[in-house]
Amino acid sequence: MGSKLQKTSAAVDTTVKLLSILCPLIYFASYLTRKNYGVIMTAIIENEGMADDVAGFIETLALISYGAGQVISGILGDKFKPQNIIVCGLSTTIACNLLMPLCPYNYLREIVWFINGFAQSMLWPPLVRIMAETMDSRTYSRVCANVNVAGIGGTIFLYLSYPLIWQKLFGVNGWRATFFSSAVLCGVVLTVWLFGLRAIRSDERISFNKRKREEAANEAGGKKLSLRLILGSGFVLIALGIILQGMLRDGITDWDPKMISDTFGITADKAILKAVILPVIGVVSLKLVGFINERFVKDEVRAAGLTFVMALACLTTLFFFHDKNEYLTLALSAVSVGLMHAINFFLICIVPLKFEKFGVVSTMSGVINSLTYVGSAAALYGFGFISETTGNNWRIVIGAWAMIAALGVAMCFAAIRPWKKFQTEE
Repeated sequence: MGSKLQKTSAAVDTTVKLLSILCPLIYFASYLTRKNYGVIMTAIIENEGMADDVAGFIETLALISYGAGQVISGILGDKFKPQNIIVCGLSTTIACNLLMPLCPYNYLREIVWFINGFAQSMLWPPLVRIMAETMDSRTYSRVCANVNVAGIGGTIFLYLSYPLIWQKLFGVNGWRATFFSSAVLCGVVLTVWLFGLRAIRSDERISFNKRKREEAANEAGGKKLSLRLILGSGFVLIALGIILQGMLRDGITDWDPKMISDTFGITADKAILKAVILPVIGVVSLKLVGFINERFVKDEVRAAGLTFVMALACLTTLFFFHDKNEYLTLALSAVSVGLMHAINFFLICIVPLKFEKFGVVSTMSGVINSLTYVGSAAALYGFGFISETTGNNWRIVIGAWAMIAALGVAMCFAAIRPWKKFQTEE
């Protein structure tokens, strides 16, 4: 009997260790094949003569499908084996990234990137369910931070590989090589994922049968998640905070190279290379916030509100000094994005765990993450529109960023009391 228990424990430990590697790899591949358009958008605009708002519209469509798809894949992730949904999503995104550089400049690009957005939505909610149901809370927090770091690592790779490799090798067609290389690397990750799952297929914890759902229902005392519970929990306020965080995180990240290029008169490839500081600071932020959350944070919504306060201070400073020095502009932008990654961790990674007892962690993760990309979609088109219509007056855009951060402060602090009450009544 003792030997059997030891074998079971060893199997579980092996499963968690392997998933701790595989889950970040999936998100690395996800960011490679989703963020690549945003990273090289400035180069596409420069080489293809696209207007800012038109280029932003392609990404906006993808974010709309990504956001809507999050809800669908979240529901599917609670009903079916999440690992199979991930395989489907990765396979589709590989195809889209291979097609994107082959499409002429017409509506085909919009269609392909719209499909890619939906394919990408099939990754995060299933990943959250896999981590939540196979790991304890401390391990989940650590691995979830690593997953987000891996995603940003994919972004860093994109920022470096385009100007240092693909643009130098292929010139004006370097942006096309970025899509092809992303697809190839994603194919490698998909292969590793399939072999990794085969190695732990005998572990019951990744069978995701109905037993876990029944146990969750019993722990919740038969209580089901209702609209009344959600409305009284402060979740609507948290949702608005998540939308605002998405607007700033992806809006600043994707438009900062264009702002640097316009303000200081440097070429797109140099602006993209210098903007690598944004995801680098994001990595530092996530590793730091993971450490802080594990040891000190008792209230994730309050922590998000305080982080919005710090972002507001950075963006207010940027408003007054954005055209004084490009490195100061980059530093303030990078810190602001890093703070958004911290808020993302508190609200996107930790909040869904509060719904685990209701057996809907994947569904709520999908809903919550979709809200981020409601904000992202609005930001990418909206900030591009402001830039285009104001003659690239980036001070106006930065003013909008600061106002969004101020709203984020208000939403999070207003949600603290009802969210705490919801958890005690749970």
